[in-house]
Amino acid sequence: MRYPEANIKEAILHPDLEIRDRAIGYFSKSSCPDPTIMPLVIRSVETYGRKDADRVIGLSRHLPQSNESIAWIIDELNGQQCDQHQNYAYNLSMVLLKADPALLLPRETAILEARHFLPDLRDDFTERLRMLSWDEATCWRQLEEFCEEGKDKQDINELNLGHAQRIVEALARHGKESEAKVHALLSQKVDEIGDHPMMWLEPLLVRLAGEARLESTIPLIIAKLQEDADDLLNEECATALSRIGTAEVLHAVALAFPEAPQHFRIYATGPLERIRSDLAVETCLHLLRSEKNTNIQRSLAEALLFQFAPEGIVEARRLLLGRELDFMSKGLRHHLLETCTLTGERFPEYDEWLATEKAEKAEHWRRVKELEGNPAGLVLFALEKLTGKKPPAVPKAKLASSAFATLGSVNRPLPPTAKPQVGRNDPCPCRSGKKFKQCCMKKQNDY
Repeated sequence: MRYPEANIKEAILHPDLEIRDRAIGYFSKSSCPDPTIMPLVIRSVETYGRKDADRVIGLSRHLPQSNESIAWIIDELNGQQCDQHQNYAYNLSMVLLKADPALLLPRETAILEARHFLPDLRDDFTERLRMLSWDEATCWRQLEEFCEEGKDKQDINELNLGHAQRIVEALARHGKESEAKVHALLSQKVDEIGDHPMMWLEPLLVRLAGEARLESTIPLIIAKLQEDADDLLNEECATALSRIGTAEVLHAVALAFPEAPQHFRIYATGPLERIRSDLAVETCLHLLRSEKNTNIQRSLAEALLFQFAPEGIVEARRLLLGRELDFMSKGLRHHLLETCTLTGERFPEYDEWLATEKAEKAEHWRRVKELEGNPAGLVLFALEKLTGKKPPAVPKAKLASSAFATLGSVNRPLPPTAKPQVGRNDPCPCRSGKKFKQCCMKKQNDY
């Protein structure tokens, strides 16, 4: 039986920051509609202070807000010392950017005039509010125009994808009325999708199906995910299935999983982790029995741990015992120890593994401090952590400051940087099977 959600809520007030993070993440990553979670987050900030509160606030941007929580955030953004805590103002602003626009509209002026609301987010914020007045026809016209204008662009960085996603959000409010059209468009077969509006419309339609929770599209999304068209579409498929979140999703994943290609199995563990149910636990256990790929075994075990299922403790321990741990295995060990710390469950090696992890963390931060002011050294150290191998020395002049310079940071905006030694679209050095930007790069900046 999964650990009670009431107890996970209590852990939002746990003295250990990482445990608070884990508890909040349990609710925010599952699109939880529970309005009682954000007040607990606020209480944790009031209890433990603002020094590291950017982490818990950053994880809260997908939680449902209320008039009271929005008023609290505005007060925080007007606080004289708000910008003195690293990324605190940024993440508070992002919570408002993601909150229900109907709640924000009466406070638009107060938010835009808040002392520390990020100026760079103003246009996106006001655009979301203006889209509240769009009818279904306007939403479709704007979405189709965006994709038509972008059909010649091959790189996602050439597009204002955030604008398109806001259109999708507005259109999702008319989801049921649009269901037949979404179904028809996703059923289309385009031989050459390059230089065609469907190149961008397809992932946006999948996103729409998820945000509007259109169950009729589940077979179409499963089929899209099996095709492995690109990582953007794969990610949108996994997210959409998680948002739809019904038993039908789990049945469809379970049916396709055993014979599906590796990329499908990698991405399909997302819904198994984020759809909180006993059926998801049963599905993970069933798939684990026949899965041969070590990375996917770990992902299924992590899904069980994130479900707070005691079976996850058993399976994760089994996968770790007697093995030399690489980067991914150490991640599994961390989630196992974190789960046990939160739930109070124990296994024979708990104390030994916890001591080992603490020693490794201490050594990690010793090295980071030692390399402070040396971006090139930090990049090489990060690659060493990911691959388990010491990379060849590279002249400092060839390496610029990069996302790796913030290794260990959470939810913080990164400055524009030169391309790191591992490219965004390269296979991740941790050998998960995903591209770097959808794996360890994303984990560093995930919210």
